[in-house]
Amino acid sequence: MIRTRFPLAAFCALSALSVVACRKGEEVPPADSVAAAPAPPPAAMVTTIETGRHIGTDMRIADTASTFAPRDTLFVSVVTSNATGNNTLKGVLTFQGGQVVDSATQVIAAPVTTGGTSVTEFHWVKPSGWPVGDYTVEVWLDGQSAGTRTLTVKR
Repeated sequence: MIRTRFPLAAFCALSALSVVACRKGEEVPPADSVAAAPAPPPAAMVTTIETGRHIGTDMRIADTASTFAPRDTLFVSVVTSNATGNNTLKGVLTFQGGQVVDSATQVIAAPVTTGGTSVTEFHWVKPSGWPVGDYTVEVWLDGQSAGTRTLTVKR
């Protein structure tokens, strides 16, 4: 019978040391010396969609409303944050049943301060008067739906 001189535990320990010794030339930098990649800027997002009959000089709705008379102008004010000046908003106005009445696209003005807000205004006018019924305004930010509002035209 052949006896081994080294027990199994000693053999494993020596094997582990040889692996560590072979990797000695590789140094791992301390965790605090690794430069973190800068975080990407926050994505633009729609924060508020307002509807009404009149708009102020700041492009915000002066009198919020969702019910209109046939000869009213339909105003929509869209507040966004983190826009870069390369983002686009699209407003789509549909009549009951999904018939598209009109749409408009605008580039969002970049806010004055980083992470600030921008306001974009859409409006629709029909001199002959809007047919009575329900309308939907859908706002799209860079090709993604950002929200809807329902408007009603009554006599």
